[in-house]
Amino acid sequence: MIEEMIQALTVCACADALGAMEAAFRLTRDYLLVRKQFGATLASFQALQHRLAEMYAQLEQARAITMSALSTLGDADPAARRALVHATKAAVGKRAFFVGAQAIQLHGGVGMTEEYAVGHYFKRLLVFQSLFGDTCFHTSEFAASMDKTVGARSASGS
Repeated sequence: MIEEMIQALTVCACADALGAMEAAFRLTRDYLLVRKQFGATLASFQALQHRLAEMYAQLEQARAITMSALSTLGDADPAARRALVHATKAAVGKRAFFVGAQAIQLHGGVGMTEEYAVGHYFKRLLVFQSLFGDTCFHTSEFAASMDKTVGARSASGS
C-alpha cells in the first residue's frame, strides 16, 4: 500500500511540474511578444520562434504522458503501474528541465532574478527532478521493469 501511495504521489508531482512548465512557457511566450530588440519584438525572430515551438512540443509530450498516467494509475496491475510511473517521471523530468532551462535562456539575465517568476518556476522544476528519485533513477527502473516484462513473456512463450 505504501508503494502505491508513493507511486500516486510521484504522478501527482508530475502534474505539479506540468503546471510549473506551463507557467514558465506562458511567461516566456509573453515576454518574447513584448520585449524589443533591434526595433522588433523578440517573438518575430525565427530562431526564437523555433525554440518556443520546441518548448511547447516538450510541454505537450509531458502533458500527454502525465494525463495517461493519471487516468490509468488505479486500473493497472502492480507491475504495469510501476513501469508507468517510472516512465512518466523519467519523461516529465527530462522535459521539465528542458522547458525550464529554455525559459531562463530566452529571458536572459532577468530570468534568474528573485523578482521575476520564471526563475522560481525553474527552481521548482529542479526540485521536482530530485523528488521521489531523479530522471536517471526512473529511467533505470523503467528499463529494469521492461526487462522483467519481456523476460516473463519469453518464458511463457507469448
